[in-house]
Amino acid sequence: MPYASETLLRASFFDFTALASQPDDIAAHARYLEDGLLTLREGKVVSLESWEIAEGRVDAATVIDLRGKLIVPGFVDTHIHYPQTEMIGAFGEQLLEWLNQYTFPVESQYHCPDHAAQMSAFFLQQLLSNGTTTALVFGTVHKQSVDALFQAAQQLDMRLIAGKVMMDRNAPEYLTETPEESYQDTRELIERWHQRGRLSYALTPRFAPTSSPELLEKSVNCAASSRISGCTPT
Repeated sequence: MPYASETLLRASFFDFTALASQPDDIAAHARYLEDGLLTLREGKVVSLESWEIAEGRVDAATVIDLRGKLIVPGFVDTHIHYPQTEMIGAFGEQLLEWLNQYTFPVESQYHCPDHAAQMSAFFLQQLLSNGTTTALVFGTVHKQSVDALFQAAQQLDMRLIAGKVMMDRNAPEYLTETPEESYQDTRELIERWHQRGRLSYALTPRFAPTSSPELLEKSVNCAASSRISGCTPT
């Protein structure tokens, strides 16, 4: 992805200068600049300082003036199902009704690589257009869904953690797998994508009703052999 060699942005900024070891320390690391200058070089942040300090050594003609706007670091979404993008707002009185009537039929389409690729590109653009630059993402039970998502994220050089949903019971037959099938597909995806660029793989059992003890054991085996963590079940 091409970047300008150097970009200077003048605006208001809010960020955190360090990680907080305790919740009570968060406020101490918060920083707000009413009038600041952000320097980007080759797409990466080089510095953030007050305009008062930077003004004397920069050419004002090269500065993009965004005063009146607030710039913050990219948001992080820690739990999101990208196949559900096309059914946002679908009504269901109870979770199982909602899954059976809307979610599972929509997810069945992701066996198709072309559909998965089209929706992956749309999903990531929706995240970025709303300021989310990092996400922990559920795919579907299909390997194709995760391959397409990682491919799209890699093209954007986006930080993404994702996994293939693992489920072997209490779901339509067209979306269930055996524990061994789930293990094999997951292992293949880990080997192909984990720690490739800015991508990471997360083991993703869907939730207790759809995950037998045997499936969860396979998930634990994957974690032990791959030294990776898991998505929070839905």
